[in-house]
Amino acid sequence: ETQPDLKFNIQEKYQYIMVDEFQDTNLAQARILHNLTDNEIANGRPNILVVGDDDQAIYSFQGADVSNILNFRTNYRDVALITLTDNYRSAAVILEKSRSIIVQGGDRLETRIPDLNKTLTPHVSSDNDQVEYVEADNASDEKTLIVQSIAAKIATGAAASSIAVLARRHSEIISLLPYFADADIPVNYERRDNVLELNVITHIELVSRVIVALYESRHDEVNAMLPELMTHPAWKIDPVSIWKLSLNAKNNHTTWMEVMATTPEFVAMHTWLVTMAAAVEHTPLELMLDKVVGKEGTTTESAIGFVSPLFDYFFSVEKLDEQPDEYLAYLEALRSIRAKLREYEPNEEPRLQTFLEFIDLHHELGSTITSLRPNVEQLDGAVNLMTAHKSKGLEFDHVYIANAIDTTWGERVRSRSSMISYPENLPLSPSGGSLDERMRLFFVAMTRAKKQLTISYSLADDNAKKTLPASFLNIDGWQATHTPVVHTMETIVRAAELRWYEPVVAVDRGTMKDLLAPLLERYKLSATHVGAFLDVTRGGPQGFLLQNLLMFPQAKSPQAAYGTAIHATLQRAHSHLAAIESHRAVEDILPDFESNLRDQHLPHDQFQTYLQKGSDSLQVFLQHKYIDFKTTQKAELDFASEHSIVGDAHLTGKLDLVDIDTKAKTMTVTDYKTGKPTRDWKGKTDYEKIKLHKYRQQLMFYKLLVEHSRNYNTYTVENGCLQFVEPTRDGDIIGLNATFTREELDQFSQLLQKIWHCIKTLQLPDTSGYEQTYLGILQFEEDLLSDN
Repeated sequence: ETQPDLKFNIQEKYQYIMVDEFQDTNLAQARILHNLTDNEIANGRPNILVVGDDDQAIYSFQGADVSNILNFRTNYRDVALITLTDNYRSAAVILEKSRSIIVQGGDRLETRIPDLNKTLTPHVSSDNDQVEYVEADNASDEKTLIVQSIAAKIATGAAASSIAVLARRHSEIISLLPYFADADIPVNYERRDNVLELNVITHIELVSRVIVALYESRHDEVNAMLPELMTHPAWKIDPVSIWKLSLNAKNNHTTWMEVMATTPEFVAMHTWLVTMAAAVEHTPLELMLDKVVGKEGTTTESAIGFVSPLFDYFFSVEKLDEQPDEYLAYLEALRSIRAKLREYEPNEEPRLQTFLEFIDLHHELGSTITSLRPNVEQLDGAVNLMTAHKSKGLEFDHVYIANAIDTTWGERVRSRSSMISYPENLPLSPSGGSLDERMRLFFVAMTRAKKQLTISYSLADDNAKKTLPASFLNIDGWQATHTPVVHTMETIVRAAELRWYEPVVAVDRGTMKDLLAPLLERYKLSATHVGAFLDVTRGGPQGFLLQNLLMFPQAKSPQAAYGTAIHATLQRAHSHLAAIESHRAVEDILPDFESNLRDQHLPHDQFQTYLQKGSDSLQVFLQHKYIDFKTTQKAELDFASEHSIVGDAHLTGKLDLVDIDTKAKTMTVTDYKTGKPTRDWKGKTDYEKIKLHKYRQQLMFYKLLVEHSRNYNTYTVENGCLQFVEPTRDGDIIGLNATFTREELDQFSQLLQKIWHCIKTLQLPDTSGYEQTYLGILQFEEDLLSDN
């Protein structure tokens, strides 16, 4: 709108436009479409095709505006209308019943366009098509009836994964969990936890409070908190020892910390707490949290012989094997809270006190931090539980819509959000903010069913308050079947127990493979993951599982932080040249590096060390290599969407720098390295051999990544270059070139496919028997290729 030349160039480039799910577009997207299509040469009739259904407009809470589809015919001239009425999903009775609901809506295309008829023609049928409308005496009975009906279907041969239970709110899904658990029926649902209430976070908070109180000399508070800390099972302290410690402190009128300092079994823990308190002032938050969790012992911790036991207690391999669901819940909680902390006061240098301030603020406001573990699109052997919004685009043989009462779906819906209006310039509305949108959402839920649809409601909620069915169900053709549940004293007690435990019962969703299915569905293999998987000196496949697949959160090492800053600085220098067609001044590049390094939040002494090292290295590097920077080079070329596949393995990666010859269809890939430079691929020490082996495999990976990608598969990567940024002692800048034989590439391709299979099936080989050496890595690779 403000750059006419850009606008005309884009209009000339994109002359045919199709928009899918047009009913879900917002006003900003409508403006983009208008600007793409308002060229005078089109004379009001550009080549634009939109596909959508106004009856499925359910995303106003995300800014979607149904008026876009309602007004399309007035915004463009001579619009051709194509009505799609053939339905290949749902049985006739389901389409008939769902239409009886949606025609009650207000502003619809069918009411605006006289000749439009959206009645769907079914093209599927089966012997057991049906729509049931069930009335229960109370909410507990309704849940019981749903679970009993599903259990009967499974018993007669229905696949659990072909069944879905839909509700309007996530809380209604959670309330069903105890009933499925009681019936021993596995379920597939999106798990949401308030991480501030999970055991792992509350104990990290407690340990942090003890450490900060020690640092601030609030010894009475330390004395009050230590009993709770030391009795937690993570610390594995014998109760008798704690009792003796308490008695000793009381008899001698002293504190627990003073007694611990002279009690042999507590000396190491006492020294650790004191050392941690001393580190509060100068250690960044991320590193302090690593120490509190005990992810990796530092030199200081090794010297005192004590490492926090929290990692081994909450995140051990045994925990992963025995309680994978709880393990992943704790891991996601740790990830979530550390991610939120990075957003909290981002311009400050956070310390451990910042973590406690952050927690206290949430407690004071009564707010939560929610971690999400999404459901799997199709989990064999489990019934699907989800909200109606989440079900859009999916289909199931059997669908249950629960809690179809008026205060949830109909005219009597009340919510706090409906009393608060958004600013006028922010076109958002609460989810299901109008009766029309709730009807559309109900229509979407109904049309997920292929064969059988069951809609249920109860005459009273759990508090015995009377309820009514959704108002739009009170029409001709809808007559609920009252279905009582026969109760005995035992079933009454059991129902009461299930209601009582609703907030705390969660259904175990199965094996680690089942739980990681959402991640594995979208997984792509990167060069970093290949190196981590093969490196038996750093845990091999098991280390890869924790660090790269589960992505255990921890602070970057100083070396990694330094590398990130160097890469960001060089990327900006390349991007500046490509955009401006002139080299960025060296006196501007060095401040870029300082700013990028500062963003890594290193301790002050480490920041100063790496600032000096990086500034010196960059000046020498640019003196030698800046002249070779070209406007045609591409920096940070991302292959995430390139659909690069080798065999069955889906690859991804981001290339530091590429030189592309479009005429010769060749490419050179350069990978920047910030470590100690080396002049050849041999390596003197075992450490150097491992490092160079990984580097060479990275370059081989990038060659395969490029040559099997969607947009670059016609190019040949003739050369891979390992470019060291740091100079040698003689002041030379080293670049190691690598070319590969067809035999090497074929063998490496097979290795990638073996790794891919291991990861996708979670059949991770045990590498504990291999030597922790370069030769051990080579042997592991050889065994993978031979399936040993």
